[in-house]
Amino acid sequence: MAKLTLSIGEGDLDSLTLMGERPVRLHLNRDRLGKRTTRTYRQTRFGSLLNLWLFDQRCQEPDRANRQCYAIFNERDSQQDKSAMLWARLRDLAAYPLLDHWRPTIVQLLLEHEAIRMLDQTSERLSGVWIDLSLASVQEAIGHRIQSGELTIQ
Repeated sequence: MAKLTLSIGEGDLDSLTLMGERPVRLHLNRDRLGKRTTRTYRQTRFGSLLNLWLFDQRCQEPDRANRQCYAIFNERDSQQDKSAMLWARLRDLAAYPLLDHWRPTIVQLLLEHEAIRMLDQTSERLSGVWIDLSLASVQEAIGHRIQSGELTIQ
């Protein structure tokens, strides 16, 4: 924890490597890093154990200023509507108000501009997408479709 709070050059921690079937190196942006700790099992052979959860804060709360976020899905939850969750995030981040009947057109446009990208699935339980609506080409394309009448009120 201390290495995550040290300033650059003072022995700070800027990356982690997760070991598994194939090692995955994670580069940390400490300005966006969220940290949560939980203490469990107070009476173990090693004393009390502490769990540390590190995550990009954009997984929890969208970065509305930069119009970026992650949408994380639980693959084991059959009740979860991924499409509805994704659309809710898009509506939250968009510079223009998005109407529900625009969903197929807008999602296709964002996929073409790579404003929505699937994340590498490193877990059987979680999947996700990266949403970046800060791209000028995306804003222009949506605006153009509204002005041209392709995206209508009804």
